[in-house]
Amino acid sequence: MRRHARIAGVGMYLPKREVSNEELGRLLEYDVPTYLQDKRIGRRFIAEPEESTSDMAVQAAREALRAAGLAPQELDLIILATDTPDYVTPPTSAIIQHKLGAINAGTFDVNAACADETIALISAAHFITFDPAIHHVLVVGAYGMTKWIDWSPYAHSATKVLATLFSDGAGAVVLSASDQPGFLAGKIKTEGAFWDTYGIYIGTARPLDLSLVQQKKHYLRFHENGHRVPPDFNAVRWPQILTETAHSGGCKPQDINLLLTNQVEYQAVLATLQALGLPETRTHWVADKFGYAGSASAFMALWDAETEGRVKSGDIVAFCTSGAGFVLATALFRWI
Repeated sequence: MRRHARIAGVGMYLPKREVSNEELGRLLEYDVPTYLQDKRIGRRFIAEPEESTSDMAVQAAREALRAAGLAPQELDLIILATDTPDYVTPPTSAIIQHKLGAINAGTFDVNAACADETIALISAAHFITFDPAIHHVLVVGAYGMTKWIDWSPYAHSATKVLATLFSDGAGAVVLSASDQPGFLAGKIKTEGAFWDTYGIYIGTARPLDLSLVQQKKHYLRFHENGHRVPPDFNAVRWPQILTETAHSGGCKPQDINLLLTNQVEYQAVLATLQALGLPETRTHWVADKFGYAGSASAFMALWDAETEGRVKSGDIVAFCTSGAGFVLATALFRWI
């Protein structure tokens, strides 16, 4: 009998400190409420100085494990999705394993910017499907991008635009083995020509030194001479990759009951739904409540949708996320 992977539990964590659009606008001396009106980002949550990505991940993981009825020791694998790790190395997933007490779990990190939570889901489903020793996998999307933002009112105007978007937090999903098909299909696409759009440009290609810090070039920023992503990038590509994924999963895009995307550009979501012939009720938006927490955002939307009773047995749930690089990923699950 073929093994399948199903979503067994979902969890979420938000830091305690909340910053409204109005408060951030005063800090940055920038009209944040007007800029974010169409994006429907209503607020953001900021991790404390001593609160790390792994700390937030563990909180969300504990909730997901409770929902799945599992103890940490029952996990076989932990996959962390983030581009804001605790350290460059060692992997933050190992720290999560230790803090969680998941002594039997192997671990690894996935970094594909804001597409990585979906890629981690695909990876987890493949492990369960093809490795009979893997029964329960914890996938955590965690985000601490506010620690990589220049909050100064003297920041470059382009940096101020980036600073308005991001929130911290974590979302977690437990996948478990099943005799019924939960995971249906997944797809990853990359347009690497856009690698130099925006990011945190320090590393082996540009080692961190005092000069970079003094120029504040160690923060999240637009590349000096890089490409600019077309404003309709997601609106054009999301319908295409979702259609391909649906066909791979043996269904039609119109069969999607719930579409969960990056929580950063609501107009792109509406355009995607329209292109697929789906009503606005087929998505779930949480950036007005939770902010945009990058690698955690689609998991947060799933948690909130489940909490509100938006998901029922038999529903097809589609994850569609994209991030700097530029990377796109989709995953299709039947809710069991």
